[in-house]
Order: sequence, then structure tokens, then C-alpha cells
Amino acid sequence: MIKQIGDNIISSLGFTSQENYAAVKAGCSGVAHYAHSLKLPEPFMASLIDEERLESCFSAICPNKNTYTRLEKAAILSVTDAAKTAQIDLSDPRVLFVLATTKGNVHLLDAEEAETHYDAVCLWYSAQRIAGYFGNRNVPLVVSNACISGACAQIEAARQLAADRYDYAVVTGADMLSKFIISGFQSFKALSSEHCRPFDASRDGLNLGEAAATIIYKRTDTPDGVVLMDGVIRNDANHISGPSRTGEGCFRALQSVVSHLNKDEIAFINAHGTATAYNDRMESVAIARAGLENVPVTGLKGYFGHTLGAAGVLECVISARALADNTVLPTLGFRTKDADSPLQLSDRISYTDKPYFVKTLSGFGGCNAALLFCLPQKSPEREKDCSQSYKCTSRALSPLYIQAHCRIANGRASLNGQPVRIETDAENGKFLTALYRSLKIDYPKFFKMDHLSKLGFLASELIFDGNASRFTQPKEKEMAVVCFNRTASLDTDSAYQATIQHTDDYFPSPSVFVYTLPNIVTAEIAIRNKIHGETSFYVSEFFDAERLIATVNSVFRSDDVAYALAAWVEYAETDYETMMFLVSAIPQQMPFNADTVNRLYNKPIKK
Repeated sequence: MIKQIGDNIISSLGFTSQENYAAVKAGCSGVAHYAHSLKLPEPFMASLIDEERLESCFSAICPNKNTYTRLEKAAILSVTDAAKTAQIDLSDPRVLFVLATTKGNVHLLDAEEAETHYDAVCLWYSAQRIAGYFGNRNVPLVVSNACISGACAQIEAARQLAADRYDYAVVTGADMLSKFIISGFQSFKALSSEHCRPFDASRDGLNLGEAAATIIYKRTDTPDGVVLMDGVIRNDANHISGPSRTGEGCFRALQSVVSHLNKDEIAFINAHGTATAYNDRMESVAIARAGLENVPVTGLKGYFGHTLGAAGVLECVISARALADNTVLPTLGFRTKDADSPLQLSDRISYTDKPYFVKTLSGFGGCNAALLFCLPQKSPEREKDCSQSYKCTSRALSPLYIQAHCRIANGRASLNGQPVRIETDAENGKFLTALYRSLKIDYPKFFKMDHLSKLGFLASELIFDGNASRFTQPKEKEMAVVCFNRTASLDTDSAYQATIQHTDDYFPSPSVFVYTLPNIVTAEIAIRNKIHGETSFYVSEFFDAERLIATVNSVFRSDDVAYALAAWVEYAETDYETMMFLVSAIPQQMPFNADTVNRLYNKPIKK
């Protein structure tokens, strides 16, 4: 089983998990009004970490504090405290570090920041700095999957542990607020000018927050702590920034993790609950569709704000502590539910002796996640269930084979090793548009995409040849989309930064901001091809065939996956390349292994 053995939260409410939980139980909120902060022209409500305390605490453990960013300091402090309980050697090669973040050190793009080198903005660089502080030499795994990143990181960590690749996983979610992030949400008109009110009938928007939170997981046979039973990622395949009206992705994820449970044994659902009109309604629909309308629903955004990539980790820590404390927490800010809402929304502290809780998250790109946790000592008859948790991820895996592959780089494209003819003029950096026209694609939305999404989209079009549905049989099986790259969405990040750099030329655009999330490329592929399976995005310093293969293998350890679209898709200034594989267990001459993948990646594209 996959068990929590240490945790921590660094937030506006405290610097330990216990301090944060006590504040939440007392009804405290870290959200406050900021009129002149972060160089923003508009006031905002947010939850910010105490800067003086952060500096003081970090100075106590690291004399060279000025070499780290705020995000790195908070993450290192969080891991340090979590490790006190876990009592493990963080430098051990059997320890995996996993970082979940949406934007990392994106504030370094601001021209007014101190001069820094290019790599410092990259997510993989921060992850290496954090793991390196503890002497861990493994390549850390970096998840950047919008607001479900913290859940995705836990799911992948559990898969890696269950597959016996590591004994321990240190999962840290971290995001710091900046002009870049807040202006983007302001451009969407998504922020409330007051304390947010999740699931309330008069809710009018979210509050943002910053945090670093850590959970240390161990693969063990001893059921004496909170156990991560299951985790599922599903996509709406509907819209890159708007939730599905039917809650499709959230429903599918929920249905998967609770299908085998007696729903009367679920203590509560800790929902995403952003307090925006459409997200809360979407979750309500999904929870009701999954038959969970009688389970108490709680939300934590009123206490911490929306902490982005940290939310999935932070909210699981608080929820696990509530479960161990026999407590269902109230949803701060909630008073009156929608007239048509069937949910049992928690508005006060109540007692529970039930052994399970469910955590849901949703994010831009139509991505949704559901996690199932259990405290087995509450119900001894459930110890056997916990001992079999993540059984699907440790089952014998059939060999995987490459069904199709394509490569786009340096103004050329190939499909299954054969060059693709470009019929139109591809000069002046217009190659992607030329390839689109040469493929005779009729999908006008292509011209609204950023470069990274166009690149991944075109690779998928080459592989599917206009008919992805033939790869989704039988119907009960899913297709996954798993992408990696080096710079995340840095190309679009730079374009968005230009729109907010100068006060006298300030025009933040929601249509640009949404593409500053690298997982949007997976969303564009999912929407085009109606793919409701797992979509996830990872960041790595270099193309790493073994990491790509290990991640795809993890996805296939679930019984409901038939195909995976796996890709390295990188766009940075004028350099771009993608290597995409369609993978399944159907026997082919090309096995999905490191030798084959590296050979195809390094093979030049013929004219």
C-alpha cells in the first residue's frame, strides 16, 4: 500500500501542518485585501505567506539563502519539516522527488527582476535545486498540469512506488503569487473582490493563494496511517478554459475511484470548490451523477485561497488530518446553496467515524482528478482493501509497442519514418501553418492556438489521420495523452509578460494567459479527438526516453487504458521539435523501449 509518513504546509496560516490544521479548525482565513502590492494596478484579495517569517525560517537552515527564490525556499522548508516525521534519508537513491507547480519562478521574466540566467525560469531547474539541497541525485519528476498538478504528482508518485521503482516519494506542490499570475486571473474576471464563498448561491469568484505543501509517501505493508487508495485523471474534452456543463471529466474520475466502495463509508468529499459560478456547478453535477449527493462536501479555498499547483497537496494534508480527527470541516464562506443543488454541503464542524475521504480537483485544459484515501485503523475490515490498493499499478504489464510515430523539427515532418510533403510556402517561420494547410485540415481553431499547442496538435493529426476513433475500441477503454518538454510554456509566457510589463501599456489578455499553461496542448488534442482519458504534462531538462517510457508504462498499469499518445513537444523561440508515439499492447515490430525510442528521436528527417 502507499502510505503517508510525513507532511507539511507552508502557507499564510502557518509553517507546519498542525499549525495550519488548527487555524482551519478555528475558522481562520489567511485571505486578506491588498491595495498596492506585487506592482499590480488593481487591488486584489489573496492569501500570502509571511515574508519575514519565510526569510527567518530559511536563514536558520541555509546560510546561502539569497541563492534561492521564494518558491524554492518555501519548498525546501516544507520538505525539511515533513522529513522530521518521516525520518528517512532524503539523499537515498530509492527516494523520488516530485514537484507539482503551475508557473514556478515565472516572476523572473519581469524585466525589473534582478538579472538571472535563462534556466532559472524553467520548472525542471527549480526541482533540481530543491532535490539537490537534500543531496538527492535522482532526476526529479516535474508535473505541470494546471490546477490539478498536486493530485497528478501524487498519482504518479504512487504508481512509481507500486511498480517498485522507489521506496519513498517526496511530493511537493508549490506556487507563489506574482503580477504575472494575478493579472491573468484578473483578465478572466475570475477574482472576487471579497472573501470567496465556495458553493454559495451568491458566489462571485475566487481568491488566489500561495503555498508550499509536502507529503512523503512510503510503499509498505503496515496499515497504520492514511493510505492513498487510488487516483484517476480524466479530461472533459470540451473546452480549454471552461468547465463541462455535464461535469464529464470530474464524473468519470469520481466514478472510477468510488465504483467499488460502499458510499455510506465515505466521510466527506473535499471538493475543488473555487467559488466561481461554473466550476462549483460543474462539480455539483459531477458529484450527483456519481451518486454521491448524500456525502458531505467540504471546500478549503476560503481558508487558503486557490493555491494553484500546491492545492492538491495542501488540501489532501488538511483533509487527512480531519479524517484522523474524526472531523468534517465546514466550507468557509458557504451559507446558502443553489436552489437546484442536490449536495450535502458542510457549513459547520461535524463528527465522522467513517474511514474514507475523496479529493477532487479541476483545472484549465479540461483536466480533472479524483483521489481516494483511507484510514484503515478506523475500520479493521478495510485493512485488506488497503493492502490491495494500487494493485492495478503493480500488476504484470504486457509489453508495449509503437503503433505509429511522427517527428516534426527543423522545418520538416515525417510519419512512420517517411517524409511528409509540404505543398505550400513555408518560409518566414510559417512552417506550422504550411504543414496544417498541406494536411488539408479543416479546424479553424488551430489559428487561435499558441505555437506549442499547434505543434502537438499537428503531430496528433499526422498520427490519427483524421480518425482517432479507430484507436478507442473497445468503448470501455480510454486513451491517454502524456506529454513532456523542457521549457513548459515559456514561449507564450514571454509573450504574455510583454502585455503586463509596462503600466502605460498594460493589456493582459485571457486568450494569451490560458496558453501559459503547458498542458493546454494535451487539451487541444483531447478536444479535437474527444479523448476523455488521462491527460498529463511533465517537464524535463532533456529528452529522456527512459522517463517517458516509465511514465507511459505507469499509465498502462490501469486496466482501462487501451492506447497512449506519448510525446516530447518543445517550442522555444525559433527552435521547435516534437517526437510523438501512439502506443498500445497490440504486437508490432517496433517495441516501445529506450533503444527504439532513442533511435527514432535521433534519426534525421529526410527531405
